[in-house]
Amino acid sequence: MTIIEKINDGIKEAMKSRDQIRLSTLRMLKSKILAVDARATLADADVIKLFKTYYGSLQEALEQAQNVNRLDIAEPLKKELLIVEEFLPKSLSPEETKKLVIQAIAETGAKTKKDLGLVMKGVMKLNSTVDGKVAKDLASELLTD
Repeated sequence: MTIIEKINDGIKEAMKSRDQIRLSTLRMLKSKILAVDARATLADADVIKLFKTYYGSLQEALEQAQNVNRLDIAEPLKKELLIVEEFLPKSLSPEETKKLVIQAIAETGAKTKKDLGLVMKGVMKLNSTVDGKVAKDLASELLTD
């Protein structure tokens, strides 16, 4: 079953159970797909890229809502993030990410923070599902100034 089919099934279930947040989130995900491909024939890898971008924008919105103490906005965003996570591949643990970063540093021969771009390119080549922000933070800690 493709991601698009899962979303369509999820929309039907959310309508039956009258779960408005889930319904609106799934409809938003479907609209993201249809905005790129009107026939909804995108490959799952392309759909995941779209969802990662949307997930990142939701995270930013949540951070901003929390910074200004708008819990009325933050709570629905948290629920929406959880729903979007269901369709994303599981991210690596911090320990697994650190192993990848160390391996990328060794392969690229990076020494200083000026080589951070090379390290990040190496990490993404090793595993594209890694959380870029976590990998960048770990690489910055491991590289010297």
